[in-house]
Amino acid sequence: MKSPVVVKVGTSVLSTNGKLDKSMINSIAEQASFSIKEMGLPVVIVTSGAILAGISLLNWDTKPKDLNLTQKQVSAAVGQPTLIKMYIDSFAAAGLTVAQILITEEDLMIKNCYNNFLRTIKSLLRLNITPIINENDAVSVKELLNLNNVKNEVQFGDNDRLSAIIAKGIGAKKLVLLTDVDGVFINNGNKKETIDIISPNDKKIFANLDGMNEFGRGGIKSKLDAAFIASSVGIETYIVNGKKAGSMLMAIKGEKIGTKVIGKKQEFINK
Repeated sequence: MKSPVVVKVGTSVLSTNGKLDKSMINSIAEQASFSIKEMGLPVVIVTSGAILAGISLLNWDTKPKDLNLTQKQVSAAVGQPTLIKMYIDSFAAAGLTVAQILITEEDLMIKNCYNNFLRTIKSLLRLNITPIINENDAVSVKELLNLNNVKNEVQFGDNDRLSAIIAKGIGAKKLVLLTDVDGVFINNGNKKETIDIISPNDKKIFANLDGMNEFGRGGIKSKLDAAFIASSVGIETYIVNGKKAGSMLMAIKGEKIGTKVIGKKQEFINK
């Protein structure tokens, strides 16, 4: 089996007018199918969107970022079944079987749980089943706990970082972060410029970045943080506009699109 590709799908990619857009999940499924069937590259999907789905089902007139912790947990619990049902249907139409895995940072504090999590992903891939992974926001209590004792390689606060942890743990060669902008922009005077390639050592770029999307939790800073985690073990990362037709597949193929963060072999400081 070839080294898998990890694709993180942001809420902003899946949403149109504040609601989940089934056509976007259909597109992701079709591109994943080509990667798996035509290129022989297994795909792991790390997806957001459960909270937004729940907000819609609950008829709440608000955005995810404006919810308190309990409201996020409730909306995630309501929305996750709808989200995974969309993935099941879309991937089935593309000839693929999916499996759902929900994970929290607390689960990864225990070495055996962390290893079991990675082993499950690898076993699913060997069976040609596509893992659909999301943070389990319905029970996550990371905002209530002091998790400073968690090692860097298993510490996450959003799905960007989680996708990088997974990519590192399963030996992926590529990480694709789908967002709703064309890549990483920096402010250069009165205009914004897209950066095509970023070196893993160029962390000073954080100073000139914009903030997060109104529907998501991460933003570009979070995506670069994830990219630098991946780059530290030689994984190249693409930050691309997932709303553009075929962009996910272009990144998987290594074509010029969005912003590429070069992978560089080095050991994690925290072990």
